[in-house]
Amino acid sequence: MNEKIKEQLFKNNLIYTYDPSNNLYTIPVPAKKWNENQLVIQCPFCYQRWKKNGTPYKSGILISHFHGNGGMDGSGNYGTRTPHCSPQARLYWNLPPFDFKLVGGNLIF
Repeated sequence: MNEKIKEQLFKNNLIYTYDPSNNLYTIPVPAKKWNENQLVIQCPFCYQRWKKNGTPYKSGILISHFHGNGGMDGSGNYGTRTPHCSPQARLYWNLPPFDFKLVGGNLIF
């Protein structure tokens, strides 16, 4: 995890953990129920607008990602949690393999 990513996570009051056996970082993010079928999270890496040189605007707004358009399965899961980050965000932040852990209220999805 590079310093730029660590600063961005700190700025958004987020932490991360690392699993060396799977070479995977996990970032717990707050999730809210969007409707009966989805959860929504504010991504710490994806901005609404980017400059032509590939950097986000300083006054840029972070966008939200939606998860679970099929609703919950029988076990109460919303499906596989893969990041929906744009290629532009992945390139700018040089994102390593990571996964979001969706946390909402007293539940972890």
